Amino acid sequence: MRLVAAAKVRRAQDGVAKSRPFSDELQSMIKGIVKKLKGSGLEQELPMLKVPEKVTNVGLVLVTSNRGLCGAYNTFVMKRALKRTLELNAQGIVPKLICIGKKSLIQLRTRWEVAGAKYNNTGIWFGMPDSITSATASEISDSIRNIFLSGDVDKVEIIYAKFFSLVKNEPTVRSMLPLTPTGIEDPEDETFRVTTEYGKLKVEREKVKAPKAREIENDVIFDQEPAVILNSMLPLYLNSQLVSILYDAQASELSSRMTAMKAATDNAGELVKALTSVFNKKRQAGITAEICEISAGASCIDTEMSPLGPDLGLEDNEDSVLPDLLQELEFGSLPEFPPVISAALLASEALEPEVTFENMFGEQMD
Repeated sequence: MRLVAAAKVRRAQDGVAKSRPFSDELQSMIKGIVKKLKGSGLEQELPMLKVPEKVTNVGLVLVTSNRGLCGAYNTFVMKRALKRTLELNAQGIVPKLICIGKKSLIQLRTRWEVAGAKYNNTGIWFGMPDSITSATASEISDSIRNIFLSGDVDKVEIIYAKFFSLVKNEPTVRSMLPLTPTGIEDPEDETFRVTTEYGKLKVEREKVKAPKAREIENDVIFDQEPAVILNSMLPLYLNSQLVSILYDAQASELSSRMTAMKAATDNAGELVKALTSVFNKKRQAGITAEICEISAGASCIDTEMSPLGPDLGLEDNEDSVLPDLLQELEFGSLPEFPPVISAALLASEALEPEVTFENMFGEQMD
């Protein structure tokens, strides 16, 4: 799964690179027209550029994933969205939500209700697309533009995870509408490129310079009113910005999934090592026990013995063995000397106290 996620990150990188020329050219043209008509009160004529005097309704677009197994990616995005919602509640604003991704709907029913956040769910929901296209982004941007132009909200913000590297992404709040005619570009606009270094994946980021306004000659005659031209170009610009944001969010999701899968693989490897060590210890203990049993059995049959048992010792006889056996069975111990020798010692002590065992039996033993 980690390799699959890495391949998809590269696909997101290619998508950003392909959409960049159109977005830059569109920004350049919009800036050129605005510069040409500077001071004409254009901001009041175009709804998408109109800034309200007071913001009383805010729309929040939450971008999460459809699936899990990506670490705390969705949790961080929803925590940032919850924080922004509570900030708006403190100002007396109840935001209207548009959800992208299934995980946002699930956490709305759990974390947000427990936190006591006040919000209005518009019921507008989109799945996070696996393959981001202009058509998919256009459908989402149309819904965002409709709730803004209808007057339901005065401002639209989008909350997503901004991609920084394969191990870092940060939940970010960005204003989508209204647009500003002079600074429509993102001040933190960057491109990323996934490469390899010494066999490991690496991300290279590059700051993107804002496109310059296209110079429009004074003798240029507009076929239509400039307001009409801009009014048709601004939705395209909004759509291109949404495509870029979706690619950024997708790259963050996939990088989080790569990190989560790597952590799971490492943990599984450590668990395998620990279980293998326990198994080897148990196996070695079993082998040692079997060796001990085999050695004990072998020592018992090492020498062949007669059915009658071992030969009697030098001081043993048939009459002394039976009493010794009975005494051992009854008391668990044997006397220090056989009964015959004990009787002889007692007799010698009675007759001659100075006579020792060695003096008495020395000659017989020699």
